[in-house]
Amino acid sequence: MLRPLAFGSLLLFALPGLSLQEREAVPTAERLTAGAEAVIAQAAEANHVHDHLVELTETFGPRLAGSRNLTAAGEWARDRFASWGLEASMERWGEFPVGFERGVSLGTMIAPESRPLTFVTMAWTPGTDGPTRGRAVLEPTELEDFDASLYEGAWIVRRIKDRPKAALRKGLDAALDEAGMLGEVRNGGRNPVIDGRWKIDPAELPTRISPRLIQDDYNAIVDALEAGTEVVLEFHIENEFVEGPIDLFNVIADIPGTEFPDEYVIVGGHLDSWDGAVGAQDNGTGVSTTMEAARLIMASGIKPRRTIRFMLWSGEEQGLLGSVAYATANPEVCERTSAVLVHDGGGNYLSSISGPEALVEDLRAVFEPVLELNPAMPFQVNQNRGLSTMGMSDHAAFVQKGVPGFFWGQSGELEYSYVHHTLHDNVAEVNRAYQEHSAIIVGVGALGLANLDTKLDRTDLVRPSRFSNRRTMGVYLDEATVSDVIEGGKAAAHGWKAGDVIVSIDGVAVATREEIVAELHKGETKKVITILRGEKRLEFTLDWAKK
Repeated sequence: MLRPLAFGSLLLFALPGLSLQEREAVPTAERLTAGAEAVIAQAAEANHVHDHLVELTETFGPRLAGSRNLTAAGEWARDRFASWGLEASMERWGEFPVGFERGVSLGTMIAPESRPLTFVTMAWTPGTDGPTRGRAVLEPTELEDFDASLYEGAWIVRRIKDRPKAALRKGLDAALDEAGMLGEVRNGGRNPVIDGRWKIDPAELPTRISPRLIQDDYNAIVDALEAGTEVVLEFHIENEFVEGPIDLFNVIADIPGTEFPDEYVIVGGHLDSWDGAVGAQDNGTGVSTTMEAARLIMASGIKPRRTIRFMLWSGEEQGLLGSVAYATANPEVCERTSAVLVHDGGGNYLSSISGPEALVEDLRAVFEPVLELNPAMPFQVNQNRGLSTMGMSDHAAFVQKGVPGFFWGQSGELEYSYVHHTLHDNVAEVNRAYQEHSAIIVGVGALGLANLDTKLDRTDLVRPSRFSNRRTMGVYLDEATVSDVIEGGKAAAHGWKAGDVIVSIDGVAVATREEIVAELHKGETKKVITILRGEKRLEFTLDWAKK
């Protein structure tokens, strides 16, 4: 545990009436320890991080970028920051052409037995016009002798086995649409993942309803159909497109610095979420630790030398849009920013921070008071080869501008992949004790970095390669079919196109998004990916250890 400061020293340091000269005279080590212990003392008295998380998720629920919930949550966070004495605002960074609101999602197998169905639909896809019942029919495999009457008013169950080739599917889909199918039923895997394509033309909104079932429910339907049993399904999906443009905002809240007010430490997480659940871990956890860190610092009475800017970005799930927009529009802020701390790794406790050699000494000075704050949740400062510009969250937007941006290391017993972008991302999956500890780490880190004598050294800041542990191809997937290619990603660099179908990775056949993600993250960083483009079979080597 920490060696406590003498009460008189801590009180003297925190007094609002202390002159600037008296503050400057306090040795840096003592200043850092005083700040850390003041934050810890406030947290011992009251730690509200879980309250923020519960209020955020219960009041606003899912917060898809472009939704009414997200805007309302931003207003709530701004007002909460302001109530603690911070200078808070919402700053518009851009817009989406179409908004999306999700309501009821219910599915039932009516025959041959009554069975509730668990499924997801992607954001920015259509819903049903009330409860919609129809026969389930396996998708056809040939256009020759196509009988439209078999598919009129039916739910088409997409095949995994014996699936028609890509070139044929385009014609089959057109025939099914013309026949009047109700929609398509897909295999979503064991734990369906939600995403969605926001770049849509308001004049050409998607029309195909596409529930993705958990694997057990999908298998039950396919087994019955293959046995010749009639299957009747009913779905009630309230998905609503909202006429745009829809304004999008970042929340910004400052504790002004006393000595270097034009230099910054930025602390944050992203406020938006995918909308299958309430976004508790991704990223309600990061939002709530950011907010509680701000409250703890304000309550401590310790004044930071640099301005601490708390930020809740939006559009992160669609490609770090809010943070990239901010960093691009504010080069002078980036130049004067010492560090960016981003919590976006879920509900496990913050256990480490890593950086290149030039800044490790300062990081160790900042975090020394919390290395053994709780022996059950130890904290480490690690040296690495440099920061990655291809990080998996908003810190990467700043690293790309030459700013030291950090993604916390986390440890604990929670299985993040179980909740990530799924139906399980609820408060019940968050460990309250972990969160309370993490809020202290964020608060101590923010205040300590703000109170260093100088900004962090940027020497050899970025690692030599763009290697990232997250092996993203830069595409949106509709199961194994590429629905869109993201500019600047690996797929775009290799000339991939919408409509390409991924059929294997390192020789292992893949048919679902879940299988693709699993194979990408196995073994070495170099992967041979085979795709079908029409009738043509193409192979590409993607290497995440190279730029």
